[in-house]
Amino acid sequence: MPMLVDTMASPAWKAMSPYARVVYYTLKSRYGHKTRNNGRIYLSARDGAEDTGFHKDTIVRSLRELQHYGFIVMTKAGCLGVEGKGVAPHWRLTELGYMHEPPTRDFLKWDGEMFQEQKSPKYYLRNRRKKQNPVLQDRTVCPTAPDIPVSYSTGHINGEACPTAPDISRVNHSAAAAAVPLVPATSVVPDIGGIEISSTTWVGDWDGLPPDKEMVDAYIAAWLETGSDLSVPALA
Repeated sequence: MPMLVDTMASPAWKAMSPYARVVYYTLKSRYGHKTRNNGRIYLSARDGAEDTGFHKDTIVRSLRELQHYGFIVMTKAGCLGVEGKGVAPHWRLTELGYMHEPPTRDFLKWDGEMFQEQKSPKYYLRNRRKKQNPVLQDRTVCPTAPDIPVSYSTGHINGEACPTAPDISRVNHSAAAAAVPLVPATSVVPDIGGIEISSTTWVGDWDGLPPDKEMVDAYIAAWLETGSDLSVPALA
């Protein structure tokens, strides 16, 4: 099916949708040079859907778009026939001559206004009445505060961090070790950790000392310097 170069080069043709161009090809293919049937060309929505593969609504919309850009003009409106069969509208292609008149080429007079499909009021009312599928509230609503608070600064639940000093002391607090004094009665050693060391210093008094291995090593070294016999219970 030949197409005129001037028609395809026009701004109106370039502004049209691809669907309207295909429908125009289908309309023009029904034109006969011998019959000169321009003005009596018809294309029903059903036939157009079979020829193009588009939906019938797309065919109807494309015909209105072709009218808007000035490529076709309706010469006879569609109606219901005498026998109950519908009669499709008849069209005239403006790039071709009609009867004894030259082509009008209305698409060359396009004012630049883009085609916009105007919906009927029933269309907007129908969409307004439609409701989306309800979504369960327990899947969409999140609690304002989590059930288990977590501190972002410490990374612990309820914001409480681990204690700086371990809860388990490294000093042996057993009953057997508690009965043994740390120092002999006649020994004198320097004070360590702010606690006065004497013959009455017991293992239970070590709770005031930090559970530090270096402190214990310093205490033992002090005893060794005095030359005294060191009787210290085994440390845990």
